Amino acid sequence: MPAPKWFQAAIIYQVYPRVHGYKAGRFGTLADIRADLPRIKWLGANTVWLMPVQPIGRLHCKGVSGCPYAIKDYKAVAPELVELVPGCPEADVDRLGRQQFRELVRAAHRLELRVVMDFVGNHCAPDNVLLDPANPPAKGGYHPEWFLWPADGTGVCPLPPCADWTDTADLNYGVKVPGKPNYDLLGYADDRVRREMWEYMLSVLEYWVREFDLDGYRCDFAHWVPSAFWREAISQLKRLKPEVVFFAEAYERLKELLASGFDAVYAFELYNQLKSLHHAIRYEDPYFEVQHIPAKIKYEESYYPPEYRLIRYTENHDEIRSVVMYGGIERSKPPFLLALTLPGIPMLYAGQESGEEVRPPLFEGDFGEQCFPELDFKQNPALLAWYRHVLAVRRERPSLNYGTIRFIEHDNRKMVVFYRAAAADLTLVMINFAFAGEGEGVTFNLPEAILAACYPAGGRLVELLAGQMAVRIGSHTVSQEVRLYLKPLQSAIFTLRAGG
Repeated sequence: MPAPKWFQAAIIYQVYPRVHGYKAGRFGTLADIRADLPRIKWLGANTVWLMPVQPIGRLHCKGVSGCPYAIKDYKAVAPELVELVPGCPEADVDRLGRQQFRELVRAAHRLELRVVMDFVGNHCAPDNVLLDPANPPAKGGYHPEWFLWPADGTGVCPLPPCADWTDTADLNYGVKVPGKPNYDLLGYADDRVRREMWEYMLSVLEYWVREFDLDGYRCDFAHWVPSAFWREAISQLKRLKPEVVFFAEAYERLKELLASGFDAVYAFELYNQLKSLHHAIRYEDPYFEVQHIPAKIKYEESYYPPEYRLIRYTENHDEIRSVVMYGGIERSKPPFLLALTLPGIPMLYAGQESGEEVRPPLFEGDFGEQCFPELDFKQNPALLAWYRHVLAVRRERPSLNYGTIRFIEHDNRKMVVFYRAAAADLTLVMINFAFAGEGEGVTFNLPEAILAACYPAGGRLVELLAGQMAVRIGSHTVSQEVRLYLKPLQSAIFTLRAGG
C-alpha cells in the first residue's frame, strides 16, 4: 500500500522538546515549540517529529533529568514540558499538559504542518505506571507479567533490553523476535495475557491519534517489536485515521517491517556509508564510498518492496552533528543535498539549519555532554538561507518528491550524477563531494529521456541552487556531451525547460 500522498512529499523536522526553547535552568516547553512553528514552516519543513513528550521514570534514572526514552506513563505529558499558569495547583498539571499538547497540534495543523511523535514500544521505565499496584485501569492497571524478569525469579526489577540501558525495562510481546535480547524469555504460557498486553499498547497508539489528532509515529527500535504486532497496529490505526503514518527507526528486518505496513524505515546504511567522507575515512581515501552510492540505491530498489520509502538524514539525536561528522559547514552540504534529492523522505534535526555543533544529550553526561545546549537559530543567517532555499527546491519539484531515479555515467569519482523524473517534470542532480583544489571538471552524455523531452524544439537545463549555469540542448539532438566545471563542494540541481 502506498504511503499517504502528504507523506510522500514530507520534509521532517525533528524536535527535542526539552531542548527546544531551553534556557539555562529551564527546559523548553510545548508552548516554546508552538511559538516556533511559524519559523519551522518558513524554513520549509512540513512535518514535525516530536521526541517523547511523556513523563520520565526516576528509578535507575540516568543523569539528573533522566532519558526521555524511559517512559513512565504512556498516556501523559511530562510536567517539565508544561508551561505553568501562576498559581496552578500540582493536580492540574496533567490536565494542562494535555491541553497544551492539543493546542500545539492544532496550531501546527493551522499552518498545514503535520505532527508525529515517538512511540517507544520496545521498552519503558522500570517504574512505569504498569508496575504500580495502585495504577488505575484507565492508565492500564497493574501488569508486572507484561515485562521480562530474570529467569531465576530473583529480580526486584524487570530486565533491561540490553546491559547499558539500565534505566529501562524490556516489554514482553509474547512473540520471539530474532536478534532481540532476552530472546529465550519471550512468550506467555497463556496467550490471553499476550492479547491483553497488545490491547494496551494498541490503546496507547489510538489515544494520541483519537484525543489529539496526531498524524503519525516514529517507532523507536521497531525491529525488536514483533512484526505481527505492527501489522495489527498499523492496520487498526489507519482505519481510525487513514492518513496516519508510521516510520521505523530500525537496523534489522527493514524489509519485513515495510511489509508489515510501515510507510518508511531509516536509511541508516547510506548514512553509515557517508561517514567515510570525513569521520571514518576508508583506505585513506575520503571519496572511496562515493563511487558506490549508485549501487547502494540500486540495491534498495531491488531489495525492498514496491513503493518503499526510506528516511534520509545526515544527523539526528543518536548521531553527532553533521558539521562535525563531515568536517565543517560547507562539507556538510553535499551529504544533505544527496539525502534531499534521492528517493525517500528527507529529515533534519533542529539546530542543523544553524550549524549547531553540540549534540544535545539525552541526559546529563550522555555523549560526554553535562549540560543541555541553548539552540540559537539566528547564529548563521547564511546557512539558514541555504537550507531554506534547498528545501524549497525539493518541495517545488514533483520529480524530487515522487519521481523515478536514473544514474548517469560520468568521469569524476568524487561526484554523483543522476536525474529524477515524474510525468513532465525532470530534475538533473550533481552532488560534488570534492573539497580540495580549485575545482573539478565532469563530463557526461545527456540521457535519452532529456533529449527526447527536448525534441524537436530543443531546450535548456537551468540550474536552481546558484542560478549561474545553464546547458542548452539542441533541437533534433540524438546525442549531446556535457562538460561542466564545479568549484570545490559546489553541487548543482538543474530543471529541464523544453522549447526554445
